[in-house]
Amino acid sequence: MEEKKLNERESLELITRMIQETKNKLEVGDGNVLLIWGYVSVCTAILVYVMIMLTGNNPLVNWLWFLIPLIGYPVMQKQKRKETNIKPLSSSYIDKISAGIWKSVGIIACLFVAICVVFMFYGYNCWVLMFAYAFIIVGFGSVAEGIIIRERSLTFGGLFSIVAGGIVASCAICDIPLYVVWAIPLYILSFTLMTIIPGHIINRKAKKLCRKN
Repeated sequence: MEEKKLNERESLELITRMIQETKNKLEVGDGNVLLIWGYVSVCTAILVYVMIMLTGNNPLVNWLWFLIPLIGYPVMQKQKRKETNIKPLSSSYIDKISAGIWKSVGIIACLFVAICVVFMFYGYNCWVLMFAYAFIIVGFGSVAEGIIIRERSLTFGGLFSIVAGGIVASCAICDIPLYVVWAIPLYILSFTLMTIIPGHIINRKAKKLCRKN
């Protein structure tokens, strides 16, 4: 009986240590990815805003939004290879959940683009769907990630973005014009709150953790 109690205590200590190590690893690994997508998204939005103002709201400017995946994805893959070379990453159950969330966000983006292209082929413009997607679906991903790694700034930023997306979607449904002077700044603010600020916070926590170790 005494040996059984000892094994149970050791098992509990092992589980506790594994949970803590997983939490710390997530904090160290997530900051740079958030910063990459955050800065690429915000810089692209600023470029679109400036070009719309200069061209008098030329609809062709909206194709610049595709710079986000065209720049963000290769940079993210390069960063991942760099981190893997420095320190090989192990994959935990929580890692897989987190990766699954963002993979789902990416798949939804591809499906929504396909929907918009089909509607455009028949003469309808529904690209506002992608604008709402950026707020709501990406915001949901941030909320889920924030809950998983226990980072409140991620959760708050994601919730703010979802609410902002609800406003944008409501305007589109009610035929209320989405004016550039407030819609794009709202986009910039949302991505700053749910990616850039949390990314810097997580990196700061990671540095403190490294100093302690």
